[in-house]
Amino acid sequence: MVVPSETQIVESTRSHQPIDPSDLPRLLSTLELENDWSELSLKRFTSILSKHALIPAPSASTPSASDATPSGSTPKKGGKKKKPTPGIPKSYIDPRISFPAGVNGVYFDNVKGKGLVSTRSFSPDTLVFDEAAYIATPPPEALGQVESGELCGECFLPISSAPVALAIKSCTRCKYRFCGTKCWRGAMKHHALLCVGSSEGAKELMALVREAEWQSLHCVARSLARLISTLNPRTALKQDEEEEESFEEVYSRLSSFATVSELERRTRNPGWATERTSFEPLLTRAHTALRAALDPFHPSPSSSLPKADIISSAQKGLLKDLFDYPSVLKQIGRANINMEKFGGLYSVHSFLNHSCSPNVAIKHVPQRGISASMHIAAVALRPIPAGEELLISYVDPSTTLGRRQLLLYRDYCFGPCTCDRCTTELGQLGLTYDPAKMGVKAFLDAVAKKTGETDGKEVKKADASLEEELRASLGF
Repeated sequence: MVVPSETQIVESTRSHQPIDPSDLPRLLSTLELENDWSELSLKRFTSILSKHALIPAPSASTPSASDATPSGSTPKKGGKKKKPTPGIPKSYIDPRISFPAGVNGVYFDNVKGKGLVSTRSFSPDTLVFDEAAYIATPPPEALGQVESGELCGECFLPISSAPVALAIKSCTRCKYRFCGTKCWRGAMKHHALLCVGSSEGAKELMALVREAEWQSLHCVARSLARLISTLNPRTALKQDEEEEESFEEVYSRLSSFATVSELERRTRNPGWATERTSFEPLLTRAHTALRAALDPFHPSPSSSLPKADIISSAQKGLLKDLFDYPSVLKQIGRANINMEKFGGLYSVHSFLNHSCSPNVAIKHVPQRGISASMHIAAVALRPIPAGEELLISYVDPSTTLGRRQLLLYRDYCFGPCTCDRCTTELGQLGLTYDPAKMGVKAFLDAVAKKTGETDGKEVKKADASLEEELRASLGF
């Protein structure tokens, strides 16, 4: 991460014009994510924009955005602001997202990020929205059947149950099959570059995904392949079959998902000391394999990748950043904190924030008598009035307070949870979270001591059990 110069700030901001002066925290978070910046305060950001006439100069009587303390920050003595807590996932709203009727995306602040709010009332058990995955990744237990052609390579439903009218299609270079033109078209956005029958680099990458049962790495691979495939001339599809996404549109969509480095997640594990020696070499292998399979600027690029001379200078810069090691760590972290339980990345679903007393549940839409793994429905759990935030539970809400708090902090880099339920339960223990007096980790340690659910109990588990839990919770 770098501290940006004034020139870099101005040039990057100009690409986001017109600028809403009331929405500077969101813009700052977006630029930090896009450019991997650090140490840029809202006050300095506002001052530079005002100096270069990118926003109106604040009047003496009107507080500017820089006068407000960002959510999650606490003023220090002397009026200075505390730096934002490190490790908080960053997200922003892709303006191209089309929201279903009845819901709308909002940006809260640079700590909470984005969220989803109802624009009308919903009765219990009614559909709030449904959505197909933007990036579909097969669950590890289904990967073998996908690779053998038993399951569709895009929707992961059985090929044997596909109606004859769907016209099953097969890859000519491997055993992948697709149950109809729609699935085939969707799959070609990634399979053309990840086919092990046409790319030597893809063989090593997919071998690692299979060996480690590493679903989040597979998700990153499909995401990058979808982005890079936009640079290849489309010859397989008729122009009127589908409106193709541009490189910039896919990049913007993928970048908008909440993002945090995978190492930030891993180091929060009580078993990190046990996992570290085996996992860090895996990260290095993953980085090497992704570059060999998908990086157009690799010393020996795959023949299926776009030629360097058709890539613009702006796209070239973004691609080189995407394939550096810190960026790959962020992309793996992004996949892990955003994937729905079966492994899909969903644009609207990614807006849903957490509550231990959720008002929405996620269910999988049945297709051909089977719950489709890559098509979800959000269903109201209770009456939801217009204007209320839509919330799901990231963890099993039936678990205990200390366990919920630990899992949210460890797996989602989120906490402490102060939803109504947790606030009540914390109050019963005589605990109230005050960021001015105690950091998040120290507060969670206090919760663990009060509830008797300490990290030490996990560390004392047998190595096999600990390894199993780590793999399950961290994308393996």
